Amino acid sequence: MEGEATSMPMVDDTIEEDGIPAQERTPPDAALEVSSSPSQGYVPKPLVSEVIDVWFREYHPWFPILHQPTFVRMVNEAEIAIPQERELVVLAITAATTGRWRDTPLDQVRASQWRDELTTSVLGRAVSKASLDSIQALLILSTLSYGEGRLMEAWNLLAVCRRIGAHLSLDIMTDQAAPMATTPTALRRLPKHTNLVIADEEKIRAFWMTRMLDNISVIGARYEAGSATLPGDPLLPCSDSFWASPNTILNENQVRPFGYCSAFSLCIILAVSELSYVHQFLRKPVDMANFEERDAWQSEAQQIDERLTAWRDEFVAAFFRLANAEYAQHDRPEMDSYVVLTNCVLNTAVITLLHQRSPCPQGVEQVVEPWAFASNRCVYASENTAFKIRQMHEDELINCHPHLVFSIFVAARFYIVHSKALDANVPTNLHSLAFALHTCGKRWPLAQLFEHIIRVAVAEYRTPIALSTVPKEFYDLRLTTFEIAESLIEWARGPGTHAAAHLESTQPHVATTFRPMAVDALA
Repeated sequence: MEGEATSMPMVDDTIEEDGIPAQERTPPDAALEVSSSPSQGYVPKPLVSEVIDVWFREYHPWFPILHQPTFVRMVNEAEIAIPQERELVVLAITAATTGRWRDTPLDQVRASQWRDELTTSVLGRAVSKASLDSIQALLILSTLSYGEGRLMEAWNLLAVCRRIGAHLSLDIMTDQAAPMATTPTALRRLPKHTNLVIADEEKIRAFWMTRMLDNISVIGARYEAGSATLPGDPLLPCSDSFWASPNTILNENQVRPFGYCSAFSLCIILAVSELSYVHQFLRKPVDMANFEERDAWQSEAQQIDERLTAWRDEFVAAFFRLANAEYAQHDRPEMDSYVVLTNCVLNTAVITLLHQRSPCPQGVEQVVEPWAFASNRCVYASENTAFKIRQMHEDELINCHPHLVFSIFVAARFYIVHSKALDANVPTNLHSLAFALHTCGKRWPLAQLFEHIIRVAVAEYRTPIALSTVPKEFYDLRLTTFEIAESLIEWARGPGTHAAAHLESTQPHVATTFRPMAVDALA
């Protein structure tokens, strides 16, 4: 029965080895059991607490779909009795945090094999039932796939999350203006909720996390992508202070004391509402050689850019309200994970909207004259991203949202191509972005791959595009970064890795050695 606490099958308290009961072994003794016989669907008891600790310390700030006090209390129960609907989430968290634990002797190969087994087990079970834990587990796996550069896999997992969420009527739950369903089927599926209890809030957050990731992961797609509509009266995630509270029920004033209750909610609004205009605009065909079509394109692009600029102003005002209400005790509230992500995703939207009208470097066909307005706005957005990234500490970059990696790469690509087109020197700001990719790469393989591309492109900065090692489409700003991301990743995994390694060994003194910059530089 759903919600019933059952003995967690992934923890074994009864196995004896060399006469020592499992529950009496020291952590090192038990940890050895991990390396000797890890299997799918199995998380050794000594690791469970550390896995959860790593998740909430390094991942939860940018992936707040679980209620930390409740989840930690559940895991730390003396009996280690995990509700059945939480098993998938624990397994998904274990897969996501593999390699981040301190007290395990697993080598890299065995850890990778074990993670693959866990991932396969979670995926097989999650897609076979419609439940909140299935969505949560698949969201975790989707983000893991994205951070490792398996973009299509990440998008497909999000599609499954959307389908399960629709089956559970989560869209109705998050729409306060939705009429009550009257058909027997709809009544059966309509969630029973008060919007005040933890389980209901987790459903709300799962719904919005799916929609948000769905939209920010496809910026630059020229086909129907993402979620283009909001519910009539959206019920957004509650305030961060409530989500950190150990209480399971609070009154409505405490839960949502004002609009835009969290930075997470602000990112949702940008992703689902404002980015939809960019998605729709990029889908429209246009012949840039036709003056009337080009003029209409420029007019609409400028209107969307003005809308994004107005939203940026609203975002700043909303953040200051949040800072006063939620971050009074924080030293650097402006570096909240979702404040940074929202800011950089907004810049990515501006660059993606306009960069095709920037100057093309020699070797790339220039259909029409460049549009100065577009170039200036893209330069501003890239500078804004670089400035924000320079403010991040090393641990913040290592533990950043994997979708932030894409925004960093979009700005870095524009800098290189735009400067090459102008025959100018490599921008100083590029050092900040490339060093950020290098630091993010300590956690996310996608950042390593993007760094390889940037390193080689900078080393070949004065090389004609026809002779460049980097794929030619990298330099063609008529193509969005989204459109070429998968082919660039494939190149970076093969020839790009070898090219970057060759540069590292033969030319350590050239501009491929990036460095951090002072936070106030170019501010």
